[in-house]
Amino acid sequence: MASEKLKPQRDKDPLSESLLQQPIEEKKGLSTTSIGLWVLWVVYVYILLFSPTGQIIGGEPVWAIQPHTIQEALNESTNYFFILPFLNALGINVMIAPLVHPVSQGLFNFAEAWMLMFLPLMLADPAGSKLPKVGLWGLAMFLTNVFLIPYMALRSPSVSDVQLLPHHKGLLERSLGWIAITVAAISVVWTLIAFPDSGNLAQRGQYFLALLSSDRLTIAFVVDIVLFWVFQVILLGAVIPAPHKFRWLRFVPFGGLATWLVI
Repeated sequence: MASEKLKPQRDKDPLSESLLQQPIEEKKGLSTTSIGLWVLWVVYVYILLFSPTGQIIGGEPVWAIQPHTIQEALNESTNYFFILPFLNALGINVMIAPLVHPVSQGLFNFAEAWMLMFLPLMLADPAGSKLPKVGLWGLAMFLTNVFLIPYMALRSPSVSDVQLLPHHKGLLERSLGWIAITVAAISVVWTLIAFPDSGNLAQRGQYFLALLSSDRLTIAFVVDIVLFWVFQVILLGAVIPAPHKFRWLRFVPFGGLATWLVI
């Protein structure tokens, strides 16, 4: 008799019903958010990679890319995180750092530092548990939002709130956070004062504005940085439980994610 009285109570347990319904929710079609993200991906890829010069933005499409643009990308990548320039400054000249305008190099390394922090953030994201996070992040380190947008579109929007537990950060999170903070700080200083013959602040600002109208790499990095901020808000919101006192950090571009990683 006691077991019969308890049985209806278990059937009416709202938590049990929620957990039982969750797999059904995950089998539904694409959500409006996912569809919007796939549309964003198509627009992003077309405009930044394939649109003809001058149709929407300046610079060459990938199918008509010029040798100097390829060389610029290679030079910026060679100076990744300023490792080679600093080795040269210490007298280690096994390879000489290519000369890149400090504004371009600073922007490149700042964007890469932000993307670096997405690895621990994606690993902590409960909605992306079934996705190859490390692989997508590794590809995104080279082609940024060409692969980060698909991750955002494919992650499950129906993960129950009962699965959202405080994420305990370890050595990986804190190490990458401090690396990103260091590289970002150097990037800002590098952009503003490195190589005095590159001009004063006003001239560097004019150079940056000129790049925005004619250099597709620069345009792409600026767009990437804006999208990084949007995705940071979404992912940190998914990782940090709602009552947490530091949940507001997700709205602070770059610094919010960096702070969450190191605290």
